[in-house]
Amino acid sequence: MGRWGYSPGTGWGWGFMFVGMLIPLAFIVLLIVGAYFLLTPRGERTESETALAILDERYAKGEITKEQYLEMKQHLTKK
Repeated sequence: MGRWGYSPGTGWGWGFMFVGMLIPLAFIVLLIVGAYFLLTPRGERTESETALAILDERYAKGEITKEQYLEMKQHLTKK
């Protein structure tokens, strides 16, 4: 074909092929990022939640007795 017609060596063929490869790749990346945000816990723990977690751990390790555990837990959960 002539100067204004279609010829196999001109045009946006490579550019469209490149964009066509990026779209599925971007979709996969968005899926991975979305799954990460859905599966990871959000928000920070409050001080009382952290203290209760430490108390539970100390009781589980046997560092404190049941009576001490219950007394400390009651003190921490008072409002």
